[in-house]
Amino acid sequence: MKKAVLIGAGQFGRGVIGVSLYKSGYDVLFCDINKDIINDINERGGYTVHRMDKGESFDTVKCARAMLSSDSAVIDECAEADIICTCVGLNALEKISVVVAESIKKRYHSGLKEKINVLACENALGGSTILKRFVKNTLNKEENEYLDEHIGFPDCAIDGIIPPFKDNLPADVFAEEYHEWDALKSGFRGKIPNIEGLSVVEDLSKYLERKLFTLNGPNAVTGAMGYRKGYETVQQALEDKEIFDVVWSMMEEAGKILSLRHEFTDEEMLKYRSFIMERFKNPNVIDKCTRVVREPIRKLSQNDRIIAPLNYACIYKIKTPAYYKGIAEVMNYNNAEDFESVKLQKLISEKGFLNALEEITGIDPESKEAACILYEHLALERKKGK
Repeated sequence: MKKAVLIGAGQFGRGVIGVSLYKSGYDVLFCDINKDIINDINERGGYTVHRMDKGESFDTVKCARAMLSSDSAVIDECAEADIICTCVGLNALEKISVVVAESIKKRYHSGLKEKINVLACENALGGSTILKRFVKNTLNKEENEYLDEHIGFPDCAIDGIIPPFKDNLPADVFAEEYHEWDALKSGFRGKIPNIEGLSVVEDLSKYLERKLFTLNGPNAVTGAMGYRKGYETVQQALEDKEIFDVVWSMMEEAGKILSLRHEFTDEEMLKYRSFIMERFKNPNVIDKCTRVVREPIRKLSQNDRIIAPLNYACIYKIKTPAYYKGIAEVMNYNNAEDFESVKLQKLISEKGFLNALEEITGIDPESKEAACILYEHLALERKKGK
């Protein structure tokens, strides 16, 4: 039986990547830091994915195994795997790269010639490339030559809404039935694996940017605005006309950018953003505002979902009034239970809004864009004062 190791058994890992690997005939080992999830998978030999976006249904992952990420045996498991996937979040890639590197060393020194692939299934641009860079930094010249020939690191684009789900069984998860998982063809080594739901594409950037700019960026702004106005869920927030108009306008502005960058037609972009909005507003997929805007500093970074399209808009000379509002809203996200939100507000308090904006986003405080975002920030400050 084919063997897969999934490092990161969080909700997305279990709800999308794990179930896809299982359905494709892999013996899946889940590795995570959450002991409750690990114990539950091992005790039951699997878990259930609940799907309720189009009526209640289930997918069951059977015969799964699980192991703590800190267990040294994970290295041996990865060294013997046919495929390795990660789903840990961009900020954790450097940490788990040690395990991947040690497994590649083991394969090299054992004389294994079979080619395998490592797919970083992260919600970010170039996740596998970033992981590969961390891995190569720990290998010597001969081991790196082996990696270049035998180990593929295809970048991925992933999409799927995994809302909060509470159940007595820790490993069970609620996942939207729709998902998208694309991987860059040129990144593979050896035979490309046949995985259910995985599309292998020649140009990944167009799909990844379409998703990041049209879905993830506007979704984060929905969360920030919804939280500010006292809404708990994304669905409630989008019933508010002010929020809906800003979010829809951001999608429209993103569509103009993507049409110039990747030659999507206006009709294609309208169809795509209408589909995304339909998913956002689905009453059966209840998502929280605090979840979609969490870690605002990461989401405002220069190459991520909100600032990257703004930078492209500057190049293409596209007007982006909705992006200015959206950035100001995320900059003003103030939630004492979100570590990055607390850090963000402290930075603004200590350095001032424009200096904090520059530090987080890279936007020149003397630029027209900074002035427009500051204008929206001051408008929010006036609303707070009322």
